[in-house]
Amino acid sequence: MQQPEARIRAGEIRRSSSIRAGFDAERAWRVQLLASQGIHATLAGLAPGARWHGTTLEFDSADDVEVTLNGHGITLLPSVFWTGRPLVGRYAQSTFLVYPAITPLPLLDDSTTNALATLLGRTRAAILEQLTRPRTTTDLARQLDLAKSSVSEHTKALRDAHLATAHRDGKTVWHSCTPLGLGLLTGSPRARIES
Repeated sequence: MQQPEARIRAGEIRRSSSIRAGFDAERAWRVQLLASQGIHATLAGLAPGARWHGTTLEFDSADDVEVTLNGHGITLLPSVFWTGRPLVGRYAQSTFLVYPAITPLPLLDDSTTNALATLLGRTRAAILEQLTRPRTTTDLARQLDLAKSSVSEHTKALRDAHLATAHRDGKTVWHSCTPLGLGLLTGSPRARIES
């Protein structure tokens, strides 16, 4: 029987992995959106009610806050915990915007994950969840405690279903999620096969 401390650590590791997966999925989704629809759509899509007024991005807010960047950038910080309106702040000489991530944090059993595991199988669903950022076959095998040959078979099935892509860099094969695969993970209605 597992000791209570070991069970707590295992739970913390699973939650930490879930949080990281949430950030990775958010970043992958925003990069795909940026590539397909541009910066205006990407930034306006950060929160409901966001809109452009000329060169000014506006959000609905109870407070009257205006932030001028004066040629400086802004750091976008998705939060898997925050579900309210975007929050703007300054740290040192940097401006940041905290906004709700599109990927919910599965603190308990997530029905989306269970449905995806039912559809794809637990192992393929787990591999797809890892592919929100590029991973090698070796990375996946190590992360999921699988044989490389098993990872190769599963990633081939995901590629055949247009849920993942792969590219070779020397002897290394890098795998990543397609927009369709990401759509399955996030529950996005815009997922489609790009030809």
